[in-house]
Amino acid sequence: MDSSKIIVIIAIVVWLILYSVRDSINLKTYGGVFGILRTKIGLKTVEKLGKYKIWRKIGIFSIPICVIIGCFMLINLLEMSIKIISGTLPKEAGKPVILLFGNVIPWIPGIIALLIAVSVHELAHGIFARSFGIKVKSSGILLFLGFPLGAFVELGDDFKNAEKKVRGAIASAGPLANLIIFLISIPMLSFTYSLPAELKIVNLYDPASKFLHEGDVLYSINGKKITSLEEFKNIAKTIQPNKVYDVGVIENGKVKIYKIKSSEEGKLGIMVAPSEHLSLLINTIYWTYWFNFLLALFNLLPAIPLDGFHVWNALPELLKERKNKILSKIGSILELLINEKTLSSMTFLVWWIILGSILYSMW
Repeated sequence: MDSSKIIVIIAIVVWLILYSVRDSINLKTYGGVFGILRTKIGLKTVEKLGKYKIWRKIGIFSIPICVIIGCFMLINLLEMSIKIISGTLPKEAGKPVILLFGNVIPWIPGIIALLIAVSVHELAHGIFARSFGIKVKSSGILLFLGFPLGAFVELGDDFKNAEKKVRGAIASAGPLANLIIFLISIPMLSFTYSLPAELKIVNLYDPASKFLHEGDVLYSINGKKITSLEEFKNIAKTIQPNKVYDVGVIENGKVKIYKIKSSEEGKLGIMVAPSEHLSLLINTIYWTYWFNFLLALFNLLPAIPLDGFHVWNALPELLKERKNKILSKIGSILELLINEKTLSSMTFLVWWIILGSILYSMW
């Protein structure tokens, strides 16, 4: 039995145990598969960080930026759904992320990355809320069949009664935090690729499959010793079509050199991987990069219950309060187009597009 199936079985067993004692541990379940485990963990951290008023300015400043990003995401969503239906994009592009685990997304790095993305997102909401004096009722863990999807914070009822710009600033905190983690992940990913590593051959294709064996360690190409993924990637870019290369591998502790002629596409047909620990690190950072990027953009769509609803709704009020007459006028005009009524209508459009794409991709 492979590791993916073992992880799924363990998660389901844990979920059945938690479900059986849900009342005693304050676990609220939905549909028998989703759960919210409320705790007080992290509330002290939220209180400490939330006392700084700088978060208010950052939140207010980020509202128009988040709306612009949300516009990009809305256009991208419409374009992607049209391409999926027309066949320009494969159906798999419309599948929800959760269905990609175990196939496209490796379980352990994927779950760690998802935990980071969701937890950072929710923690940011809590910190910004406290900076505006909004109460944080509780914190906790989101679960799906025993799999932790991340942490969350539950805001007090005073959030609903706050000014639109305050709600918008708090709502923008989550996507903003995800975008920061996304940007931090870029140099981190580059750094891990440059770490010294023994590269084992994991897959072979023509022409290399005629000479090499899976499990061999790649040693050199044309005399250039390869000691990291970055070096392998750089050399791979230089491979020219129909040219003979000296490929060195370590077989049974000895270095052997093979003369391999590249394909017409300029490929040798060698796929390598570093050690399990380094692979875990790289995969975790890679999926942290993607999950934070996707979570930020998705949450800025103008739809209930996403953050984008409050962010978009706050923009007209924010502009109307500006001393600049032009901005104030633009705010008044936008208020006719962007308000709770129009955003509620847009909610149905957004979710129907998403649901339609998912159903079509699974048909």
